[in-house]
Amino acid sequence: MVSLLIMQRRFRNLSIQKVAFALVIIVVAFNEFLVYSFQTFRWTRISKDRAPTEEMVVLFASDPQLIGVQDELGFPIGSIARWDSDRYLQKTFSRAYAHTQPDVIVFLGDIMDEGSKATEAEYQSYLQRFHSIFPETKITKTVIIPGDNDIGGEGRDFRTPFKVDRFEKHFENLTGVVKHGFIDFMKLDIRLNVDKVLETKRLISNLAPKLKEPLRIIINHETVMSKMKGTIYPILRMAQPNILFTGHWHVSEMFECGTCLSENEDIDHWPYNLRGLKNIKDFIEVDLTNLIGVNEILVPTCSYRMGEPNMGYGVAHIERSGRLRYTVLWLPARYTLLYIYVVALVIVSVLLLVSFVTAPRSKVRPPSSYR
Repeated sequence: MVSLLIMQRRFRNLSIQKVAFALVIIVVAFNEFLVYSFQTFRWTRISKDRAPTEEMVVLFASDPQLIGVQDELGFPIGSIARWDSDRYLQKTFSRAYAHTQPDVIVFLGDIMDEGSKATEAEYQSYLQRFHSIFPETKITKTVIIPGDNDIGGEGRDFRTPFKVDRFEKHFENLTGVVKHGFIDFMKLDIRLNVDKVLETKRLISNLAPKLKEPLRIIINHETVMSKMKGTIYPILRMAQPNILFTGHWHVSEMFECGTCLSENEDIDHWPYNLRGLKNIKDFIEVDLTNLIGVNEILVPTCSYRMGEPNMGYGVAHIERSGRLRYTVLWLPARYTLLYIYVVALVIVSVLLLVSFVTAPRSKVRPPSSYR
């Protein structure tokens, strides 16, 4: 009874201003801190107790697209947008990294939104932002491939030697083989709008002496198996990948095919199944030992600025024996959180207005008249 009376007194003393202030604190705490921690509780558990020579965890980040300055609104909106997007990427990636403790980090292109057309000063600022957002790349084996936003290649944004050279100078080679543990990561730069089968086959021939590990993974920015079979089939038959990981589409999907690398006379037909993975909550398993089959996993974007409702980081737990388990670490819907800010701002404004209107006014006495 006494505690009830105390609570009633406290509620009587609770002013509208205090309620508004408490609401602001709660919303900011939830939107900027708690929601990210809550989201990690929903992620699939990744074993950190693994044999280094027999197991490997790869963390995939696709299409972060750091916001540029040319296509954004001016100060202060553009600055706020870049700041918020960068903080979102940094918060989510650091948690994904801590959750998985990956052996390898793979970026699947479109690192920057305006990397292709950036001035040298802009490009340097984007580089600094990249390293501040993803500092874990300095302590963990990292493989980075470019996307069309980094070096051109889509629409009228043409790819040029200058753009490619600039990317390779600050990151790594456009093509090649990156070895780590029992996996060869192949970078072939397969593009949908450019038919370069002979050039790619020559590249594979040059890379062949470096392909010595039991598992072979092609990483590419653009999706590969959506292209005409007559163009891709000769490349995949020659490269003999166990699996492909790609980005570009911003969504989580998977091309499944058990016979795509067989000697099929039907050169115009891919016998694959396109599987949606937007609702994946646990591991899916992929058999990498099927030598005539091939699968391609599309990793979703990790940036909320792409407008996709489902953002995340891909995680692959790979065993030397050829067993692969894959899942997605889904991220909080940032636009929903920003809408919460708008609603909270409206509520706080109404509360403060009500407080101002209902506040008691002190009566002003008229001045005394002296005779």
